[in-house]
Amino acid sequence: IPLQHVSRSVLRRMRRPGDGERYLELIARIRAACPEVALRTAFIVGYPGETEADFAQLLDFVKEARLDRVGAFIFSPEENTPAASLPNRVPARTARARYARLMATQQRISLQRNREFVGKPMRVLIEQVAESGERVGRSYRDAPEIDGSVRVTGSEARPGEFVDVMITAAQPYDLMGEAQPSR
Repeated sequence: IPLQHVSRSVLRRMRRPGDGERYLELIARIRAACPEVALRTAFIVGYPGETEADFAQLLDFVKEARLDRVGAFIFSPEENTPAASLPNRVPARTARARYARLMATQQRISLQRNREFVGKPMRVLIEQVAESGERVGRSYRDAPEIDGSVRVTGSEARPGEFVDVMITAAQPYDLMGEAQPSR
């Protein structure tokens, strides 16, 4: 979901509709319709005029929404864009600190979300074989080359093959599991 921020004032400066409250309602509707859904988004921190209160709203939203995956970017003006000429630039040091706080918050949430899969089966698409022989793949929750991976032991599957896996451990971005007999 392309949210970018949740503060109404920041979103209006971005010329975007919506706000955190509406986004939470949308997320609740999506999860009610599809409980297994994996939700991801990216946020921009340090957008011109972003106040500490705006950023606090973003952190509160991230904690409440408990999204599966969150990426973040520090605002960087691009030539010939409306945002490049906006006043009230956020100092680079402040923007970097906000980025670090946001990502640390999401890392804790990601670990909590991943731990919910421990002890559960998951279908995994194998993408590579590590030198150790461990298979590395991704689940329906993982975008290629963006998200974490599922590290699989006990399998001889080749890249491109699916494996049924019992998840045995979780890290903030990755899951570990043991291959199960085919269905």
